[in-house]
Amino acid sequence: MSLTVRLAGPADLPVALAMDEVAARDAHRHDWLTRAFAGEKGRVARLALLDGEPAGFAVMGEFFSNPFLDLIVTAPAARRRGVAAALLTEIERVHAGQKLFVSTNVSNTIMQGLLSCRGYLPSGQVENLDPGDPELFFVRPPAL
Repeated sequence: MSLTVRLAGPADLPVALAMDEVAARDAHRHDWLTRAFAGEKGRVARLALLDGEPAGFAVMGEFFSNPFLDLIVTAPAARRRGVAAALLTEIERVHAGQKLFVSTNVSNTIMQGLLSCRGYLPSGQVENLDPGDPELFFVRPPAL
């Protein structure tokens, strides 16, 4: 099994849209991804390839002048195969000297477990983004 991560751009948008189940039913998410893959507001997209096939993507933005993982998605057929971990590894490498923020819903216990194993620390909670499913924020301190 070969897992690689590379920068993504507008040409990769159709692949990202095809693997994001939310974008298929949510026009706002579809439009946001279109802008993110075009680099709007300084966002940077990365694409993970599993044995040369698209398997996931991540979009980085900014949160109070710190790097923030806006979104990470693994294709349904590629889940539990290290795709999200590979994307995080690359993002952590690029932002090693900075505080790195990420958030996930309370219901996403798989992502919470991944973040915990990688040394992320709880950093707060926001209510009312998704009804009945608060958003948990985490930070990874800069590498020393």
